[in-house]
Amino acid sequence: MSVAVVGDAFIDLVVPIENIKPGETYHRKILMFAGGLSNVAIEISKLGEKVRFLGKVGDDPFGRYFKQILKENQVEDLTLIDPELPTGLCVCLVYEDGERTMIANRGANDNITVEDIKQHIDGIKRSKIAYFSGYSLLKEKTRSSILFCMKECRRDGIDVYFNPGAPNLIREEFSEVIKNYVDALILNQDEAMALCRSEGLQSLNDFVKLAVVTMGPNGCALVKNREVVEINTEKVDVKNTTGAGDAFAAGFIAGKLKGLNDMESGRLGNETAAKFLAERGRI
Repeated sequence: MSVAVVGDAFIDLVVPIENIKPGETYHRKILMFAGGLSNVAIEISKLGEKVRFLGKVGDDPFGRYFKQILKENQVEDLTLIDPELPTGLCVCLVYEDGERTMIANRGANDNITVEDIKQHIDGIKRSKIAYFSGYSLLKEKTRSSILFCMKECRRDGIDVYFNPGAPNLIREEFSEVIKNYVDALILNQDEAMALCRSEGLQSLNDFVKLAVVTMGPNGCALVKNREVVEINTEKVDVKNTTGAGDAFAAGFIAGKLKGLNDMESGRLGNETAAKFLAERGRI
């Protein structure tokens, strides 16, 4: 069994900015990673599961680096190359207390076409699960293409997993997208509250049969049949939590591919996020 991850392809530049002043020059260790939904694909591959990634990059050094990282991590590369737009770039500014500010240029991510999807739809349909993000619904061209892909997956019995992306992205039409196309939600507490508004987590089942809510150091909660079951996690003492949500999603999805039940998959999600933070969160 395998999973298809479809959506944003970014290069992340992580820049520490503690104790800086305007107009001065500083020498800092700037880190570069493949970002966007590739984080999920790479972590799934590290857990021993077969995964393919479909996104779009520019015909530039960042795009070539992105494809190289997929290859090095044994992710099947369905990435398309845009001849005009650049590879998506996200600059992550990390403050002294670990808080982050993201500045992004979406580039080629906003130019995924229906024809791009059709080019690899057979590969996507060989998967048991297809994973998508709300960031892909921001611009009309890519939105139409992603909704086409979600519809095709749902029609052919592929489980559609969806992450809203961020609380401020959640709009009224998200409710209909989730109800019509999504089998399982993976989201954080803020996103869950934005979706259910003043109602409790149980109301997530009005949209989808299974919702998995990440709760930072408190682990996660499964919402199913209007019941909420919390799963605790080990504490990891780090400031930079960038990527932990993607690592959790990867662990949960890998668990389902391995045939684990929801509780066991939730625990694997917690473990994967904790391990990710222990390795990268101290950078």
